[in-house]
Amino acid sequence: MKVFYNTCLADPFVYVAKKMQEDYNYEPVDWVGYDDDNSEALVQRLLPNTKYHSWRDAFKAIFPPDIDNQMKFENIDIDSLKSIAQEELLALRMMDRLDDDRYSFNLMERERHFQRLLKGWKACFHLYKPDIVISGVNPHRIYDYVLYVLCKQEHIPFLNFQHTLCYERTYCVNGIYTIGDIFQKSFDKYMDSSEELTKVCLSNEIRLQYEKVVKSYSEAIPDYMKQHEVDNKKYSNIFYMLKLGLSTYTKLGDNKAKSSGEFSLKKKNESLENSRFSLFEAAKMRLGEIKYKNKLRDLYNSLVSSPTGNEDYILFPLHYQPEETTSPSGDIFVNQQLAIETLLKNTPENVFIYVKEHPQQFQSHMAGQKCRIREFYTDLAKLPRVKFMPLGVNTFSLMRKAKAVVTVTGTVGWEAVMHRKPVIIFGFVWYEKIPGVLRITDSESATHISDFITNYKYNEKGILAYLKAYEDNSVYAYHYYGQKEYTNLNTDACAGVLSKYLHERINHFIGNKKSS
Repeated sequence: MKVFYNTCLADPFVYVAKKMQEDYNYEPVDWVGYDDDNSEALVQRLLPNTKYHSWRDAFKAIFPPDIDNQMKFENIDIDSLKSIAQEELLALRMMDRLDDDRYSFNLMERERHFQRLLKGWKACFHLYKPDIVISGVNPHRIYDYVLYVLCKQEHIPFLNFQHTLCYERTYCVNGIYTIGDIFQKSFDKYMDSSEELTKVCLSNEIRLQYEKVVKSYSEAIPDYMKQHEVDNKKYSNIFYMLKLGLSTYTKLGDNKAKSSGEFSLKKKNESLENSRFSLFEAAKMRLGEIKYKNKLRDLYNSLVSSPTGNEDYILFPLHYQPEETTSPSGDIFVNQQLAIETLLKNTPENVFIYVKEHPQQFQSHMAGQKCRIREFYTDLAKLPRVKFMPLGVNTFSLMRKAKAVVTVTGTVGWEAVMHRKPVIIFGFVWYEKIPGVLRITDSESATHISDFITNYKYNEKGILAYLKAYEDNSVYAYHYYGQKEYTNLNTDACAGVLSKYLHERINHFIGNKKSS
């Protein structure tokens, strides 16, 4: 079986691929890897027959010569393009990632980029004929999302790893918007069982997360949020930024990138694949980003009002954007205003919507300037019953008094479940089937919002059954940056766990595909 590995870390996935090749005869034919973790060198040494693409090039739809040559023979079928119109729209919005100042990447240029990626991956499929794609992440970087869309069209299984509640465990599914049939069967089994479930039944790492999230906000706040606060202080220092910029520029070479975290940006009046930035241009862009975010933060602060303490409200903490959590996991609700307006339409007139911006949206080291315009805030402020909350207000204190908590796919939903609050989500997230969570996908499902909130009952068995099902369908291993330190596994041990797990999942999904 031929395997395409997409956006996979060298540690552990090169070793996973090698072990799967040796133990189960899975032939790696193509690899999209990172530039900062020695992926290319490891792939060339351990998997010498595998074609390698840098994700830096993939962002720009720059393909290796053989694929590039094949692209001119690839045609885009009209009916096929019409069948993925919704996915194309999401991809075009996803390209905000590549548009630093919000006006350098116009619609025609975005459509061209989408079609170049389609042709590139079609050419890749014709040349290397993968039977399955294994993705280290949920596809959200445009190039891998288009790859995912094409896999759906070509009926090629696409297995992607998910971020969940535990850094120590990982879990893969066959698509963006599903927990998987195996997970569902496990959950149903525990729900139907007469056996009593307690948190003692859970593995140590899951039980600790279960206990952590019900504590005070200072203890329950996710580790990544704490790290962002540290990074924001560092990146706010102009001298630190100058030092970082110079070192990055030297490392990457002249005109390569503006910073270590930005591998591809569209330059006005240049094609994406030809966009390059001098050190001066990069510095100017950086200062523009900070200036714009400061203006947005000032605007937001001018619109806030403090909670009164005597009114009913639903809490809606906004997502940081651009990020996978809304694009693609939010589907059409990558537009968070649409979610808020849906809430207003389906909740009583005496219930307010408390909206709180994500603090990372304005932080110096983040790319929040790409996905907010002034009108996002001013339009929301004009809506009846919508109130902006101060950035400094404790989210847990707002949660405790809220009638419900609403998010697209945020961690706050999981926190609210554990704090015995009804939760409404507008996208796909790992906890979506827990009792007490309502997912909105269309106008019909939205009509249930009020009744759902009114009739909510805390279901501890449902939570424990769900976590037990998650334990059964995940493995103790790491798959992404920053996770290895949370496990006691070395690279070889992790590779052994993941290769066996993937082999079992592939057999299940391929078997289901053949039977259908």
